[in-house]
Amino acid sequence: MSVQLPDELLDLEANCGIYAIWMIFHHYGVDLHIPDLVKLCKHNDQDGAFGISLAVALQKLGLDVTFYSDEDLAQHSTEVEFYQEAQVLGISVQQPSCSYQDIQYAVENGNFVIVYYDTLEGVGNHSLVYSIDDVEISFFDSFEPMPKTVFEQQRQVEGICRQVIIVDDRKFCMRGE
Repeated sequence: MSVQLPDELLDLEANCGIYAIWMIFHHYGVDLHIPDLVKLCKHNDQDGAFGISLAVALQKLGLDVTFYSDEDLAQHSTEVEFYQEAQVLGISVQQPSCSYQDIQYAVENGNFVIVYYDTLEGVGNHSLVYSIDDVEISFFDSFEPMPKTVFEQQRQVEGICRQVIIVDDRKFCMRGE
């Protein structure tokens, strides 16, 4: 399957979170406008988009989400703002975060799942899970599967907080911002 990514997405620095949202809506045949997503998530070239901002954006766009994270003692001011908005929107924020088996279970049950982990290059990355089994996990933004042990190691890096967004689309109804 070949997907034509918009140039605005390809040219966007630190685009992983925006890419994950774009891929979910591409699945529905919905063409999201990248500048609108950037604004909705308060994406910037230095930080990209924070996990909680992705969860809020997905909820505002009509999907039900649950956000999981270990305790984050170093929240950015933008994250604090989005956690407050998540509470207003009724987004479930769960601590501690999901285990590998929880992620696997969610994917096997037809949910979209976005995970946050540190790449082997030392960059925090939000990825939409393509497939997962007891041995490895694959993402829409990578052609190489990652062994479970490596993924688990990269989720433990300081500042990652093992964040996971589980998207329940059973009641999906596209809403505008």
